[in-house]
Amino acid sequence: MSKALMIGPRKNRKHPDKIGGVIVLFEDLLSYCDAQGISYDVIDTNKENYSNRLFSYVAIVFLLLRKIPRATHLSLHGTANDFVLIAPVAVLFSKLFGTSVSLRKFAGNFHELFEGFSGLKRRIVTWTLEQSTCNFFETRYLVEYFKPYNPHTHWFPNVRKRQAVSVSGVYRKRFVYIGGICKEKGIELLCEASNQLEDDYVVDLYGVLLEDYTKDFFNDYKVQYQGILQPEDVIHTLQQYDILLLPSYREGYPGVIIEALSVGLPVIATKLKGIEEMVNQESSVLIEPGSVEQLAAAMQSFGTTDYAQKSSAAKQQFDAFDSDIQTELFFARIGW
Repeated sequence: MSKALMIGPRKNRKHPDKIGGVIVLFEDLLSYCDAQGISYDVIDTNKENYSNRLFSYVAIVFLLLRKIPRATHLSLHGTANDFVLIAPVAVLFSKLFGTSVSLRKFAGNFHELFEGFSGLKRRIVTWTLEQSTCNFFETRYLVEYFKPYNPHTHWFPNVRKRQAVSVSGVYRKRFVYIGGICKEKGIELLCEASNQLEDDYVVDLYGVLLEDYTKDFFNDYKVQYQGILQPEDVIHTLQQYDILLLPSYREGYPGVIIEALSVGLPVIATKLKGIEEMVNQESSVLIEPGSVEQLAAAMQSFGTTDYAQKSSAAKQQFDAFDSDIQTELFFARIGW
């Protein structure tokens, strides 16, 4: 009987509410396996689920040696550190035991890290990509960048479950930001742009306060900080607004954009490679990073006549990030 060995980050056992995007994606993959009756074993790469970081790598290598002989395919789903420290070992062991292997890289900046690697580290990663049966990257531009190292390189984007619910399609000038409260996400730009809006606009922010931000920071702006959202509350919260704001300086494929599309919520975001692959002018408005003027103008550009059309287009653009569709395609590409 075919059996997959899935390697990736599980939920934090000590702090189950501490859930990042990579954990959501890996747990979603395992849920798909359960639903489809796919036989699998798991090696957890969440270092916080081990007594210390060094021991976690020793334990993962030990588990690889013990579990690979019973698997017909090894599938690693990891971060940049996993690609440097775990993926080479996984590929080497897979070759020794005659097991096929696939590597999936989360996030969208791996080409930048790769170009900055030392000579030895870069050669190790290059060998790993070349020797893998097939590789998967989150963005299309990463697929094109790394395809010369292995022709069997494919797109496996950030994904979410399809939602049966949608926004109303009625525009009410209600804007929302969901994410970390930090400069890289363009929070200060968002706040400054809010002060150029009329009083009937609503701009709400949800997320963990990072860096030096406090609740008092927002007192001088026409925004309301609404606290932290639990992952299970994101969809319900998005339904209460008209537009998602994400004026970031750096992103891959933000999960919150996919969640917005799933309920038909248009987006105002920055012209970054990953975001430009996700949405277009039919559903959203894209602005230059760092432009308060463009952000304010984009927020003021929405009206009642075109909102329903943009909302419908957003719902259609979600199809490319449907978890069931992309996961089924992933298993087909690894020959399952």
